[in-house]
Amino acid sequence: MTQYVNINVDGMSIQAPKGTSVLDAALDSGICIPHLCRVPYVADIGACRLCIVENVLNGHSKITTSCTLRVKEGMVIRSNTEKIIKLRRNIAELLVAEAPNSRAVQDVAKRCGVRDVRYSFHNSNCILCGKCVRVCPGTLGVKPLTFVGRGKDRRVEAPFNLKTELCNDCGRCIDLCPMTVVPCLGAMKTGEEHLCVNCEAKMDFIEETPGLCVWCYFGEGFQCQRHDLGTRGRARA
Repeated sequence: MTQYVNINVDGMSIQAPKGTSVLDAALDSGICIPHLCRVPYVADIGACRLCIVENVLNGHSKITTSCTLRVKEGMVIRSNTEKIIKLRRNIAELLVAEAPNSRAVQDVAKRCGVRDVRYSFHNSNCILCGKCVRVCPGTLGVKPLTFVGRGKDRRVEAPFNLKTELCNDCGRCIDLCPMTVVPCLGAMKTGEEHLCVNCEAKMDFIEETPGLCVWCYFGEGFQCQRHDLGTRGRARA
């Protein structure tokens, strides 16, 4: 029998199955916590840091990623405080500066309220979200993709940067990679990278309902489960 625990997220009382992540509990209850590296039914690692929340305990709060935080009875979570919004916006700004040629990254930056980028643009083909590493089945439990190096030298690659027989060409890594989703107007040329403003008008409605999931289009690029629910709902209407 499934056991449930009671938690409070942004003032809303929620019942969630024991062992569920705070992120999943919030999304299932219609509370939007922006995220990018989450993969349903696959262990989370909090790589993108966008889903940060404040976990309030005994009057003190600790900032942590909600995808790696498991629900506990009586837990109090704040996902939309001024501190969290500011930190999350800065993280999203860094991501879009690093990889502007990804619609998924551009979308999540918009969802986090990024309207200007203060950092120098790059044109990276990887944001180290780890989706490919986590979904790669490999052969006999041995994966041909892994994280290599540390700090600024950290990257995802096959051992010795060579494709091995361990890869079965299942394509999961490509399907989930946020870098495969190009911006609506196509790839930006080197030196002309910028923050996309084509969906600027949609931001006003979202900012009027902070924290509330409105089934926005800013989740389509990275397969947000709430966007999928909204799409199916509109299809039935």
